[in-house]
Amino acid sequence: MKELTFFTTILILFSSCETVVPIELAEGNKNIVVESYLEFPDTLDYGFARVKLTESSAFNSSEASNTVSNATIFINDTYALQEDPDSLGYYTSTEPIPYTGEQEFSIEIVADLDNKEGRWKATNAHTNIPSIDSIYYTYEPASPPFSEEGYFVKIMLTDPAAEQNFYHLTVLINDTSRFELNPGTKRSLIIQDRYVNGMDLDFEVNDVPLYPGDTLEVVLSSITEEVYFYYFNLYTLLTETSGVGAAPPFPLSSNLVSLNDNLPNALGFFQVRSTTQRQIVIEK
Repeated sequence: MKELTFFTTILILFSSCETVVPIELAEGNKNIVVESYLEFPDTLDYGFARVKLTESSAFNSSEASNTVSNATIFINDTYALQEDPDSLGYYTSTEPIPYTGEQEFSIEIVADLDNKEGRWKATNAHTNIPSIDSIYYTYEPASPPFSEEGYFVKIMLTDPAAEQNFYHLTVLINDTSRFELNPGTKRSLIIQDRYVNGMDLDFEVNDVPLYPGDTLEVVLSSITEEVYFYYFNLYTLLTETSGVGAAPPFPLSSNLVSLNDNLPNALGFFQVRSTTQRQIVIEK
């Protein structure tokens, strides 16, 4: 009884001494945030570019980031992107961008940031994507408490042996939006062929079970090593730099270099992707 009283007293003592101290952080200078893709589907000999521009926001802000409108954006100094009048800050190419064997593509952005005109430029290499040879699904019975019964989709492909490859896998279930990083039922995964170089691959793509009537679309993209490690570091910052004993946060590198001395490099990454996609409907 004495021990119980002692521990209860200690608990009350610590509880009564707990004080929440609000810390005011300076917002700092704004920066431009660039989500940019130049995508070449394997079924076409040309591609399309998509760019979303926003401003960085304060660390503890709960408001949506401001969009950056009226920007001028060019791919390879030739192909202009136009802003969507119904979705300000979102830019797309107005004409197909042909692929004729170029090893590298560039983007240049001219936009106003904090009433200053800034220019940012980046380059990224084109890489080839192997085709998905097969897509199929199998039924798996329930395995309590780890998994429910349902259907799981697998894809088969052969990883090229003559080169090191990096992939970005996007899986959408009953969804058609691919621009946002993680909307709704979307799964995003980065892969490198360090231990499977040149092998025939056969792997599962959905984490949650599917049921009859569900539609799954898988988009496999070939990306450069720089893009792979950009995502790797981004996921590390999101999942491994908070909590007791966690590693400290670190700067996230970008390939979007500022051409102005009075403005910083942009946040985000310009990436060139070769993509292949397959879709399957679960039937009884």
